[in-house]
Amino acid sequence: MLYTPETYQIEKDLVQWCKTGESVTIPGTRQKGLDQYRRLLRNNIHNAMEQAFPIAFTVLTESQWDTLIDDFHANHPAATPQVWKLPEEFYTFVEAHRYAEKFSLPFLNDLLHFKWIEIAVHTMEDQQPEPYRNEGDPLADTIVVHPEHSIIRLKYPVHLYAAEEALAHEGDYFLLPFRTRDFDVRFVDLPALHAFYFEQIKQGKTGVKLLKELEQSSGKILNTKALKQNLLGFIQTMFSQGIFCGYQAGI
Repeated sequence: MLYTPETYQIEKDLVQWCKTGESVTIPGTRQKGLDQYRRLLRNNIHNAMEQAFPIAFTVLTESQWDTLIDDFHANHPAATPQVWKLPEEFYTFVEAHRYAEKFSLPFLNDLLHFKWIEIAVHTMEDQQPEPYRNEGDPLADTIVVHPEHSIIRLKYPVHLYAAEEALAHEGDYFLLPFRTRDFDVRFVDLPALHAFYFEQIKQGKTGVKLLKELEQSSGKILNTKALKQNLLGFIQTMFSQGIFCGYQAGI
């Protein structure tokens, strides 16, 4: 049975009250009960974000944290009904509304992004790698990449230093989080060149092809021997970390 317009309006008013605390008159209710509804919903948001972003909760002042929670609760039209996904919307809300600038905390977006991506990788759907064999040529053969991973770029190394200390190390940082078979999330720091290697190998390029393309695209003479050793070292590291699984079967 469809709601009557009056019932629909009452639900809208109740939701608006719970989100914003703006004065509202709802037939058959008491202010004490309305206050309790609002407090419960706001606490759910607060607790979910505190659990998702414990470092931000510690670094921000109580006033700054409350501002983020209250503004998000009041103004963000949540797209997901799943509480565990709300931290992503919280992170994008904070970034879009430039709270890092308002609070003079340049590292804030990176701090939230870093913690959200850990959640995202931990909870991502199970994925099986392509069939692979253990033996092969690291440069000539196609490498199979462990699929349960992500890669992000940070301006401040909040994964390496305390948030305030990270301000002194501004730069380009590439971070590769991946999920182990034991469902732990581990992180590997990648220099810019190794992040490039990873993306190319992930696309199916062999080391031989990658080296050839680098030589052809470079406007200057490359030390091909050093570059080859660098690539081999990277590949060996990725195998030891478990991010590279093996060599494509049948190749």
